[in-house]
Amino acid sequence: MDLEILLILIVAFIFLGPQGMLEVATKLGELLRKSREILDQLKMEAYMQELNKKMLEEQEKEDLPEDISKELQEELEDVYEEEKEEKVKDEQREGNTSGNASDGTSEGAKV
Repeated sequence: MDLEILLILIVAFIFLGPQGMLEVATKLGELLRKSREILDQLKMEAYMQELNKKMLEEQEKEDLPEDISKELQEELEDVYEEEKEEKVKDEQREGNTSGNASDGTSEGAKV
């Protein structure tokens, strides 16, 4: 298995060269990060749906007043919104650490 991967890398290096290999590695890293973010988001949504389903089942079993179930739903929505905001902040932080200044220009471009 390791030998196969090494052979693939050698062939890719021959055809792409060092600059091409760097570009391919960068694109693969970005693709992996984005796919991981999408997977995390799907997991969170599935968790929220399962939690909501359990709450509805509990409400049916215990016949909770609607006010309590609405409060629980609002709390779940707040948690979900906080997760989304935190993810956006993380993405913004990652964007600013990629060699770009806060105004979007390259750090080397400033005079």
